[in-house]
Amino acid sequence: MTTLRQQMIELLREEELDAIELSQLLSIPEKEVYDHLPHLARTLASSREKLIISPYLCLLCDYSFTGRSRFDRPGRCPRCKNSHIRMATYTIR
Repeated sequence: MTTLRQQMIELLREEELDAIELSQLLSIPEKEVYDHLPHLARTLASSREKLIISPYLCLLCDYSFTGRSRFDRPGRCPRCKNSHIRMATYTIR
C-alpha cells in the first residue's frame, strides 16, 4: 500500500495535472492537494527529480503568476483584477 504523497508522485511522473485533477484522481479535497505540494517539492529536491510548476495565468490580460511561492489558487489578477485565472499545472521530471 502506498501513501497519498507517493500516489501523487506517481501520477505527476506520468502526466501534467492541476490541483483539481489530482483531487479527483485521489478522491481528496482540492485544499488537501495544496497542503501536500510543498512537501512533495522538498522530498523531490533531495533526489534528482524536480516538481515543475506551470504558473497560474490570467485569461484576460495574460499576467503570469511566476515566482509565486504559494501553491494555492489566487483570488484575482493583481494587474487587471479579473478572477478568470487558468490553473497552475504540476509535473515531475
